[in-house]
Amino acid sequence: MKKENEKMKRLIRLAAFAAVALVCAGTYANESRKSGDDSDTRIWLPIGLSILTPPVQLPSPAHSVFGAMVNLGYGQVTDLTVLDVGIVNNVTRNMIGLEIGPVNIADTCFGAQVGAINTAGTVCGVQIGAINMTRNLHGVQLGLVNMSANGGALIFPIFNLGF
Repeated sequence: MKKENEKMKRLIRLAAFAAVALVCAGTYANESRKSGDDSDTRIWLPIGLSILTPPVQLPSPAHSVFGAMVNLGYGQVTDLTVLDVGIVNNVTRNMIGLEIGPVNIADTCFGAQVGAINTAGTVCGVQIGAINMTRNLHGVQLGLVNMSANGGALIFPIFNLGF
């Protein structure tokens, strides 16, 4: 009975996280349209797969994924909403949700990066890993080495907090 309650709590947390990611994605998409940004090449795929970015990746690195991207080697997309998991995950613009893998790279991270090495231009959320790097920190870094040019300490071990 106790295990079932724990599973239900985890499921509720996952559903809440997904709901927040959906709301953020919708807000971002609406703001892009209002600003006249017609360069949005978002593909509404539930899952993307990369064995090694071009030639073996669907969708191409120039597209965006709303759902999950699984990278068995190196995977790259323009924007990603919800989940990016694999060995080397690279989102060249906005990652909204969760990136999990040994190496996570994003221009802007709205959510969490969890891995050995996490790097992002701007973090609005959390980075958890051995090495965490960002130019702009609006959240928390947890790791052995935490680096932030703006927001938080420049280099700080274990815990770094920026607003």
